[in-house]
Amino acid sequence: MSSSFVVCKDCGDSSAAVEWGFVLLARHGWTAQLGDAGGEPEWRCPACNERHAASGVWDLASDSDPPRRRLRVLLVDDQVLVLRATAGMLRELDVVTAGSAAEALAKLADGSHFDVIVSDVSMPQMSGPELYVRIRERHSHLAERFLLLSGDSYGASLLCSAIARRENLPSMPKILDKPVPRDVLLREVDSVGHRRLPRSGTFAVGDLEPSPQRAKTK
Repeated sequence: MSSSFVVCKDCGDSSAAVEWGFVLLARHGWTAQLGDAGGEPEWRCPACNERHAASGVWDLASDSDPPRRRLRVLLVDDQVLVLRATAGMLRELDVVTAGSAAEALAKLADGSHFDVIVSDVSMPQMSGPELYVRIRERHSHLAERFLLLSGDSYGASLLCSAIARRENLPSMPKILDKPVPRDVLLREVDSVGHRRLPRSGTFAVGDLEPSPQRAKTK
């Protein structure tokens, strides 16, 4: 395309194609329909795609899959400026912030739904890895949708290893180095947020509906 922007054919909303790249645009709900030979594709934004999905209307000529919904992210960091900056990097998503691990647990306890949790490692009272342990115990479906951020990846790895040994855990969440590039953060959040949870052999089984075979044995 000659333009730096893609524009929704329905509502006129735009997104910076140069900054995002077409692959990431598609991952976050933008869909394209090819026009005549030699013509530019026609784009539709996530909001218009959701409206079309709700009404059951889809372009039969489009080969693209239905768009994935916008992820809801719980972002946890005790440093206000870092929290705001990181939230800005995820501005295309539905971001809720928490200034401490305790505040994050309170938001989960009140029934708030989240697809991904992104937490700083080094925080007072309760660290990011310790928050992960609590969430794994209370909200096990989120255990594989958890990312850690740290400006000291070596120290963070040591802390995670110590906590994993103490709690007898097979693994800990992935650690992203601060400052994390925006495209890397978006890609990692998208990856864990749309991850298919395994239905056997993991701690997540308890949160899933029992299979027919398991139901018969009860």
